[in-house]
Amino acid sequence: MRTIVPIIVVLLALAGCGSGAESAAGSEPSATVRLPAVPGRPAAGYFELRVEGDRGALVSASSPQAGRVELHETMSAGDMTSMRPLERIPVRDGETLAFRPGGRHLMLFDLSRDLAAGGRIDLILNFERGAPVTVAATLVPTGGDVGH
Repeated sequence: MRTIVPIIVVLLALAGCGSGAESAAGSEPSATVRLPAVPGRPAAGYFELRVEGDRGALVSASSPQAGRVELHETMSAGDMTSMRPLERIPVRDGETLAFRPGGRHLMLFDLSRDLAAGGRIDLILNFERGAPVTVAATLVPTGGDVGH
């Protein structure tokens, strides 16, 4: 009986690690949303997601806690840095879709007023093919660690 109890505990722990809904495009990514320094301004979202299957391209994102979410990319040319919206981001099976500071990112506009650092926000990623992928992101303050 003494050896069976630790085995059962280990099996239950392993089962717990695999439980929960896995995203349609692969394993659950770590994700953060950096809150704006000035209320009413847009927030920035970052995540990594390993894409599984023929999804085509990421074509949009949304969130129930934001009025609008846009796909963006930061670009540098000489001393100038600018940002531009993206309409779609092609992805292949097995590729990691990375949204990081200084590169591709989400811009979240008109955030719910009740959001605060340490909380969570849902990001819904829409691909050309397959079901949308919902990602739970941690809210971090401006200048906070984005986890990448």
